[in-house]
Amino acid sequence: MSVEAIRLEKVNVTFTQKEKQVNAVKDVTLSVEKGDIYGIVGYSGAGKSTLVRVINLLQKPTSGRVEVNGEVLFEKNSADEKIISAKKLRARRRKIGMIFQHFNLLNEQTVIQNVAFALKHSNLKEKNITIKAQKLLDLVGLSEKADAYPTQLSGGQQQRVAIARALANDPDILISDEGTSALDPKNTIQILDLLQKINKELGLTVVLITHEMDAVKRIANKIAVMEDGQIIERGDLISIFTNAKEKLTREFLGGGSTKAIATLKEYELGKLADDERLVQLIYMGSKVSEPILVKLYRDFNVEANIIYSNIEVLGKTPIGTLFVILKGTEDNRKKALDYLEKQEVIIKNIEEHEVQKNG
Repeated sequence: MSVEAIRLEKVNVTFTQKEKQVNAVKDVTLSVEKGDIYGIVGYSGAGKSTLVRVINLLQKPTSGRVEVNGEVLFEKNSADEKIISAKKLRARRRKIGMIFQHFNLLNEQTVIQNVAFALKHSNLKEKNITIKAQKLLDLVGLSEKADAYPTQLSGGQQQRVAIARALANDPDILISDEGTSALDPKNTIQILDLLQKINKELGLTVVLITHEMDAVKRIANKIAVMEDGQIIERGDLISIFTNAKEKLTREFLGGGSTKAIATLKEYELGKLADDERLVQLIYMGSKVSEPILVKLYRDFNVEANIIYSNIEVLGKTPIGTLFVILKGTEDNRKKALDYLEKQEVIIKNIEEHEVQKNG
């Protein structure tokens, strides 16, 4: 049975900016289960960071309910407001680690001192603080940099220090707010892989706030898409990837459907003959390497003209997408599609109005 690490119910955040009321988060309900790597994506200004700051009440909601690890931290409906005491909130915040785009390290202190700084209010003796800080540096792969200063490190190494510091108080939840946005592609991959390692080895729940869909594709198991303060689409990553409903989600997914639709418009669907049918095929796992289209011609006398093809890797799962024009008799096309369904290939019919709508 799944257990919720985070539960937000009907959360609203409204504030005044330059004498104008801004509705940054609008009636958001969100559930993150323990052990998830939950990606929240959207363009700048979508409300992602504001929503995440609600989790540890760095941003107090205007209304709604905030529950973390089964404990209600905040609840407000109409004029009735309940909020956890300041003392308890400080303790709960220590169990929610955070990393940011800018690493916020103390440049005048060494790497190990930066990590130890997060433990200064703990009950550990100074010797044990140093031991724990060193173990955290080992975990993030920086044991040899303990006595270096932040300015002597690369951006990726500085973010590793920030992650070690965020783990100092043994949090249950780790929030990455655009934690890879300032890094080059190589360091981005390394930091994402480190977050995945921490998720697995320490059992942490990770909330990944980003505008970079590739980051979510690499490590997240669930995703929510935000626009204008609202969640417009959510679900497990593979389901969203294979069956995105919203145009913004398809834009974030990138390459696949967006480029395919552009190619389809150039093809001019009106040119399809009576014995042709346009379909999208989505297949995953070991099916990616199988010669599916060859079998259609060999076994069913159906030709497959590839309009667009692409392979993505979501987590560890390869997902193949094909937009193809199937040419053959109606009976043969049906037999070919029946065969594909038995092979667990997802089939979507593409009609002319869909291309016009999604273009």
